[in-house]
Amino acid sequence: MGTDIISQSFNDLLNSEPVDGGGFHVEPMNKCIEDAHLLPPLIPLYPDIVLEGDLSIIFGQSGIGKTIFAMQIARYIAEHDKRVLYVDCEMTPRQLGNRYGTANFPSTFLRAEMDREHPAEDILKGIEEVAVANYVNVVFIDNITALGQSLDRSADAGTLMASLNALKKKYNWTLVVLNHVPKMFSGNVPLSLSAMQGSAKINQLIDDAIGIAQSSIDSNLVYVKQCKWRNGELTMGADHVAVYERCKDEYGNLGFVSRGFGTEQEHLSIENSKEREEIKARVRELSAIGMTQTAIAEKFGISQSKVSRLLKE
Repeated sequence: MGTDIISQSFNDLLNSEPVDGGGFHVEPMNKCIEDAHLLPPLIPLYPDIVLEGDLSIIFGQSGIGKTIFAMQIARYIAEHDKRVLYVDCEMTPRQLGNRYGTANFPSTFLRAEMDREHPAEDILKGIEEVAVANYVNVVFIDNITALGQSLDRSADAGTLMASLNALKKKYNWTLVVLNHVPKMFSGNVPLSLSAMQGSAKINQLIDDAIGIAQSSIDSNLVYVKQCKWRNGELTMGADHVAVYERCKDEYGNLGFVSRGFGTEQEHLSIENSKEREEIKARVRELSAIGMTQTAIAEKFGISQSKVSRLLKE
């Protein structure tokens, strides 16, 4: 009799309803999957670059045209029934005028710049306030260093990305943030997540990462690569990068024109001796502190056999 009671109690416990607690909502896994299948389809706001509701990073070397590229994407989104706020911490009004000869942006494209006389104490809170006040759906932040966190410190980078994700979920925003990469990651080294500032924590907490790099074929060409694409099918990897030409349109506005697709390898330059020595020195430093050849290869976007050769030289 006692055994039956214990057995029944155990079965009741196994089949008990989930209970929320500790700030968590708990549901059976089957219900989670069933609910997921009822969600609306993913909406690309800009094909292969920005998905609605995602937190994305666009990264590349300084001076390569990230701002021009991001402005073009933001404009496209604004032209397709979204209200866009571009937080511009890079260009002065004079530089803006030099890049854009005609004021023909859609009325749904808004630009915000810092008030130099009354700067916000907390930049991210300031962005939240102005974005809410202007009823925007999509927020671009150019660039991540303006948010005042040290991306070299893992804890700070993690806190910053957690804050951005919280804003994304709170307001159902689409967030696009620009980020820089060191010079050595442009020209002869394939684009990879490890190139970004604060990459370890940022990589974990973003939805998408889009890299842009200078082509060695022509100084006016860049190629664009999906380095992370969490919520959809990755279509622009190393074997199928998008190629763009930097030029001015008929209105005198600077932008990028699509020139089709190619492979990343054909746009990489043959490294010169100085760059090779810089990479070799860094490889040796990382090996000396115990990093494996596999990890070093991933960090620099090169093969493990090349790491081995550099260490033997």
